[in-house]
Amino acid sequence: MRSLITTVSLSCIGGAVVSGTSAAPGDLVWSYEAGNIVNSSPTVSDGCVYVGSNDCKVYCLDAATGAFVWSYQTGNTVYSSPAVSDDCVYVGSLDDKVYCLDAATGAFVWSYQTGDDVFSSPAVRGGYVYVGSVDYKAYCLDAATGSPVWSYATGDAVYSSPAVSGSCVYVGSSDDKVYCLHAQTGALVWSYQTGVGIRSSPAVSEGRIYVGSQDGNMYCLDAATGSLVWSYATGNIYNSSPAVNGDYVYVGSFDDKVYCLDAATGALVWSYQTGSEIVHSSPAVSGGYVYVGSRDDKVYCLNSATGAHVWSYQTGYYVNSSPAVSGGYVYVGSEDHKVYCLEAGAGDLGEWPMYRHDPNHTGRATPYSVTDLGPGWNLIGCLRRPDRVQELADCVIDEGSELLWWEDAVTAGIVQHAAYYYIPGVGYGVLATSGGDDDRLRPGVGYWLLTYQPGMRMLVPVP
Repeated sequence: MRSLITTVSLSCIGGAVVSGTSAAPGDLVWSYEAGNIVNSSPTVSDGCVYVGSNDCKVYCLDAATGAFVWSYQTGNTVYSSPAVSDDCVYVGSLDDKVYCLDAATGAFVWSYQTGDDVFSSPAVRGGYVYVGSVDYKAYCLDAATGSPVWSYATGDAVYSSPAVSGSCVYVGSSDDKVYCLHAQTGALVWSYQTGVGIRSSPAVSEGRIYVGSQDGNMYCLDAATGSLVWSYATGNIYNSSPAVNGDYVYVGSFDDKVYCLDAATGALVWSYQTGSEIVHSSPAVSGGYVYVGSRDDKVYCLNSATGAHVWSYQTGYYVNSSPAVSGGYVYVGSEDHKVYCLEAGAGDLGEWPMYRHDPNHTGRATPYSVTDLGPGWNLIGCLRRPDRVQELADCVIDEGSELLWWEDAVTAGIVQHAAYYYIPGVGYGVLATSGGDDDRLRPGVGYWLLTYQPGMRMLVPVP
């Protein structure tokens, strides 16, 4: 769907590799190399990215540049995804502890010792921290002091991360059950028996609980009673945690697919097949797009309505980490030891890199036949007559020493393949030279071009 020029300069800032030019959707903005595998899922808060690593550390990175801010050394692997609340970072570690750290400095605030590994990611609500442990228990801790408020013993390890809604906490266990516990007392409200253990973390929406099981089913339960509303079977394990957005539920499966199900009925809307047998990552949904990692070493952006492939980014190894989307960027970890920041999709205004270059969003440009181009994003206008259209392939780039047709300039690595436009009431679109109507320049519309060297001019055909 898109072809991008990858010969862009890179620079290093505080251990991060940073792209030297403005990126298009799906392009690398920066990457940071930790000391080991990054299976933890990043959390973004107040301009910082918080993430754990198998090097036993919790990292804080600058969200804009990937620059190192601080790290905190725990006693073992940090698989848990950090939670940030009231200037504190809460995270579990395989040293059997839950930690509270100062979000600004990484200074130790408190830790709580459980009876075994803490894979579970904490949920913070109302001054309390809820988290599971492999010691078979779900815990509620005081967020300010780490003092235990209550614990609830299930029948097996709790890898699942709790979800808190209203007066209830929902969590899965390897004893094959989903539990609903009272948030203040830990008393059992209800439990639901599935066929095999649960590592997926529940999602709560509109009075329903959505959770996957290792019995190969996605379950929808009534949040108040725990009664089954529907289940959907893929025949393979769900470790991925579902994401609910509007009328749809998105989840990955060990059958190498990402699924979109109707939230009300469980009916299949679409599925997308990745190149791996396992999608362990949990989807993130934003701006009309689904972002998810796969064990084929890629991060995917899919159209949330149709499942169509928008872009994918190749990392160096498995992507079990679940993406976080914030401010037009996608943050995700990989087993290649890196944390990645990628340009997000193109659905929301704030997610388009060219829009950030034009905060007032003129979106239109004076119709020129010749436009000076600088490195980075350029807004051009085209066509003096409203009754004619021309094709992007008809445009010529003057790069100083010779004139190049558009496709020749793409091949030479001085412009990006696609152009982007915005039509009020319609939204952004992609102009590519793939033939058909999407190849045509429209009268009165401004087009964004990404170029890679100074001193160029674009010659737009004028009828």
